[in-house]
Amino acid sequence: MRKIYFLFILISVTLTAKAQAPTFKKQLPKVDAYVQQLMKDWKVAGSAVAIVYKDQVIFSKGYGYRDVENKLPVTTKTLFGIASNTKLFTSMAAAMLHEEKKLDLDKPVRTYMPELRFATGELDEKLTLRDMLSHRSGVPRWDGVWAGSGYTMQEILDRLQYMKPTLGFREGYLYNNNMYAAAGAVLGKVDGSSWDKVISKKIFEPLGMTRSYFTFEDAEKAGEFAKDYYNTRLDSVMKPYPADVHCDCWAPAANIVSNVEDLSNWMISQINGGKFKGKKVIPAKAIAETIKPNNITSKEITYDEIFYGLYGMGRISTDYKGHISVSHGGVISGYRSTIAMLPKDSIGVIVLTNTAQGSPMAAAAVNGIYDRLLQLDESPWTAKIRKEGRKNATRTWRGIDSLKALQVKNTKPSHALQDYVGIYENPVYGKIEITMPGDKLQMKFRIWTEPLEHFHYDQFWSPIYPDYTIAYSIYLFKLGFLTNEAGILDRIQTRIGDDPTVIFTRAKPKG
Repeated sequence: MRKIYFLFILISVTLTAKAQAPTFKKQLPKVDAYVQQLMKDWKVAGSAVAIVYKDQVIFSKGYGYRDVENKLPVTTKTLFGIASNTKLFTSMAAAMLHEEKKLDLDKPVRTYMPELRFATGELDEKLTLRDMLSHRSGVPRWDGVWAGSGYTMQEILDRLQYMKPTLGFREGYLYNNNMYAAAGAVLGKVDGSSWDKVISKKIFEPLGMTRSYFTFEDAEKAGEFAKDYYNTRLDSVMKPYPADVHCDCWAPAANIVSNVEDLSNWMISQINGGKFKGKKVIPAKAIAETIKPNNITSKEITYDEIFYGLYGMGRISTDYKGHISVSHGGVISGYRSTIAMLPKDSIGVIVLTNTAQGSPMAAAAVNGIYDRLLQLDESPWTAKIRKEGRKNATRTWRGIDSLKALQVKNTKPSHALQDYVGIYENPVYGKIEITMPGDKLQMKFRIWTEPLEHFHYDQFWSPIYPDYTIAYSIYLFKLGFLTNEAGILDRIQTRIGDDPTVIFTRAKPKG
């Protein structure tokens, strides 16, 4: 009797699996219409979407423009920066080397790269690759280190020792791109090559990802590379996203450029235990290692449909309406992406966009696609995400208003403006140069040259741009000049973006 029961269950599961794909196909016109509506709702220039079921691509389509000015359409071959979805490639390569016994994710990273130095003795002694890849070092983002810097990988590694933690070691979740950069350098050293060669050899080549690149420059040369855009908060005009400088420093954290065709191969391997076209490309244990939870990303439930988030290595696991969900988002320049899957349902979804407002669009797309494929209640994701976005925007502007409220009116600088002129240096960020081209001070920091307005006393700030938006982050520089015991202006206290407060010290004149 028991054998008959088990046979019945096996037949039922097999029939359900075979029946599922045709059911999905019936939902695809609804998916297509939904994505088209999202493009309008979020004013996204261009997007590409692909859906994988088991080992098949059941949907793949481009929407809008990769080049708005020349009306060049997005296709499934269009290349987008996938940003932080690069992190899973780095983590997967680390997990593969772990399975090959070439490294141990849980041994101190100094075992493999003793020259790495961090800000505390505890990190020097104990920090592992697993810690670095699951954001539990206690060191905050310090993203201002690489923004606009053009630093090499080595220049970032040299600065790790100055990036102080704000949490205790393994006490919580602090997202950190720099730790991913360092982890990539470790992989290259263990392999005797470089991070990009490790990814090519272990992942790109066996998965046939022939249209995936490690720099924007190489992707642009390859052709059909999407330009990136943003909309201002004052109007809906599509503007080119301001160019940054090339930076090898963020490569293992955010540099991969790809398209939905190549990424579909990647997704098929993830859903099918590392298999692609009948060949074992990635060990199933390596995939499981990246999903295994090491950290908690969220301790609040923002949406009723989505449970708390758990971070593995390069991706977040949660529950979506009773289905296990594994995903990650990506943000670099104007490119936004979400790559997600429901592993127990054998469904994968890839959404790539070239517009700064693309993050909410991609999140709404993934969740809405799940709703339609699985015929769940269709949540109004655009309305829900927009409501949450308004809360965040309100907090941003309230923060600026609170800063304005601290301003003491009718004060003057303690010194003549010419006395503030000079070069000020910090071991993490490099130089800030203060000049006086006319009757006002001006600040030059990397790619930014900003006029400085007097705030109060010895504090100055850069202008607040009227088209400031949470999607297009223009740094608001606020500089506090400090004096030594002799009353000479010799330091600047400031924060770069959301990084910790630091001191820039005035450089001594040469000669």
